[in-house]
Amino acid sequence: MQDENQVNQMELEGVSICEGYHIIKYLGKGVSGVVKLGRKGHEQVAIKFLYIKNEQERPKIIQKLKQEVDILEQLKHTGIVELKYFSDNLTYIKKNGQIVNKIGMILELGEKGSMLSYLLTLKRFDEQTSRFYFRQLMSALVYMKKHNICHLDLKPDNIVFDSDFNLKITDFGFSKQVQGSINDFFGGTKSYIAPELLDRIAYDGSKVDVFAAAQILFAMMTGCFAFRNCQEQPYNLIKQNDYAQFWNFQNNSHQTLFPQGFPDDFKDLINKMFDPDFNRRITPEECLQHPWTMGVEANLYQIQEQFNNLQERINQQLEQQKEEYKRKKQKMRDYERAAQEMRNLLQQSQQSYK
Repeated sequence: MQDENQVNQMELEGVSICEGYHIIKYLGKGVSGVVKLGRKGHEQVAIKFLYIKNEQERPKIIQKLKQEVDILEQLKHTGIVELKYFSDNLTYIKKNGQIVNKIGMILELGEKGSMLSYLLTLKRFDEQTSRFYFRQLMSALVYMKKHNICHLDLKPDNIVFDSDFNLKITDFGFSKQVQGSINDFFGGTKSYIAPELLDRIAYDGSKVDVFAAAQILFAMMTGCFAFRNCQEQPYNLIKQNDYAQFWNFQNNSHQTLFPQGFPDDFKDLINKMFDPDFNRRITPEECLQHPWTMGVEANLYQIQEQFNNLQERINQQLEQQKEEYKRKKQKMRDYERAAQEMRNLLQQSQQSYK
């Protein structure tokens, strides 16, 4: 045991430290920040650092953090990541020993990574696995709805798996807690955005999550989006309630995967989740009771056996993402340095002219 501790200590030398957690590796990034793996002894966590470009932005960023924290502190569910700690003044010790302060939160770690990683590797999930995760997702949405909380940015990137491969929703940066309609937020990710957001009308946040969940379910079943953005033909067909043409388009696109066409109960569920009128759109509770959802699902042992074999390939993908993130970050630094040098030269030139 002592030798193992010595080896672990040697591995951790020269790494950054945040609130006592050694920063092990980059996990991913989103609109509001970057997420890294932290380790303290045997405990592993996800640490989300919020972006701050300048000090003028700090009050706004802190307010955004507090909104997300207020929501996460209320959510105690197996399908939602747990908030462990947050601060607008996290102590961060860089590799060179320099101490800086960061805005962020320490969260329960999705140890097996994001759903997106597995979809990219497997290309798609089989129907029984898709049903297993759809049920878990809907159960979490039902729980959130009881607390008047909606996520508003559901996507495979924001769904992680715990050590047993159970699903957990993460990244509540856009989430809201409200009774009644929402009329002050019309954002989200284009591939998942509901028509009412585009029309900028007051909407039911829970129904927006259902619309996004339909896209997630479609991706699990096919490995592709039902539409990539709101300008594509399939999206327009949904807005027009033309589901016959919508499924003709999908059958042609996925003929190899579903030579006899998509199952009728699956199509019915997707139709009800994609309904352009959110007043008619199916609820999370109704999704759980739908005939397709009530069908045979995979058991966790089967999923673990299949997914555990993918870890090495997924880790390689994460390393590639990490290197790409580093390249972009360095490119931005080089650009900012060049811009500052140009400003200095212009300033010197103006002073010489005077």
